[in-house]
Amino acid sequence: MDERGQYREGTETVTGHEEYFETKYYLVGSASGGEIEIQSGEHKFPFQCVLPTNIPSSFESDFGYVRYIVKATLDRPWKFDQEVKSPFTVILPLDLNQEPRASENVQEEMSKTFCCLCCGTSPLTVNYSLPVRGYVPGQSMPIKVNVENTSGVTVDTVKLILCKIVTFRATTPSSDTKTEEIIVAEVGKGPVGGNETTEYEQKLDVPPLPPSNLTGCSIIDLEYNLKVVACVSGWYYRNLSKNTLVFVGTIPLVSYQTPTAPPAEESLTKAPGIGWTTPDGVSISSLYPNLPPPSYEESTSAARSLWERGESEHVIGAMNRFAPKYPVYNFAPIQ
Repeated sequence: MDERGQYREGTETVTGHEEYFETKYYLVGSASGGEIEIQSGEHKFPFQCVLPTNIPSSFESDFGYVRYIVKATLDRPWKFDQEVKSPFTVILPLDLNQEPRASENVQEEMSKTFCCLCCGTSPLTVNYSLPVRGYVPGQSMPIKVNVENTSGVTVDTVKLILCKIVTFRATTPSSDTKTEEIIVAEVGKGPVGGNETTEYEQKLDVPPLPPSNLTGCSIIDLEYNLKVVACVSGWYYRNLSKNTLVFVGTIPLVSYQTPTAPPAEESLTKAPGIGWTTPDGVSISSLYPNLPPPSYEESTSAARSLWERGESEHVIGAMNRFAPKYPVYNFAPIQ
């Protein structure tokens, strides 16, 4: 609405941007310029870069990302520059043993009645529980479910859904937020007829995912919810649902479940998280010397193009598809 009280149609694009570090090297030549002739053939120029501490984990989504890239440019006089880009994954460890809420037992109940010819039915009640709130990729969430359906309304299925909740914060040219809910894993079971009761356990596998919170990033928030939905028959009845906060980490709860060694073809030669340290500078591998190493697997839902607006068409590399790799542990099946 403008100053005259009239509405104007239109949209505004808002953005947010953070730069965590940038390092530039001159492998051949210098900033002062001047042409240098490189003989034909293969040439190797080793270099290294020390990453800053506490930079956020790699993250890819439709509306935003945290992305780390090595870009090499061959400056050719009187020709297009030759450029190549190569992405890499950064993992900021989330030790579930250091998150007090991760070891909490979960006991939840949800209940509702339905209107039928102006009269209320008896309740539909769903109880569900988890031994802990914190899990790592490769682990299964053992969810116990109890359905007491005295409503007379059939429950077609009870869905157990692991949801990724992402909140984006824009700052330019104005402040705004956008939240999206993404289903990353789902199982279900049913039906449960009216006036029936059932009790069972289902396992929800945690796929390769970025750790909760996205610590170090102030414009993207990330959390995970277990969403339990009792889907009822009839378009005129609303489903019964509830969300419960859970955590996805990079170091499992050692007091809850110990991972096993990964298959030989996936095993790493070093302990998990070589280079990972606590905020106090203590090596993760020294804290948990008996923790088997994880493998690293691509996120199945995070593959994105690396092309950016206004970028030269002469850039080469893995431009059309990139998905970060996250640590995945191997666990014996839960009995």
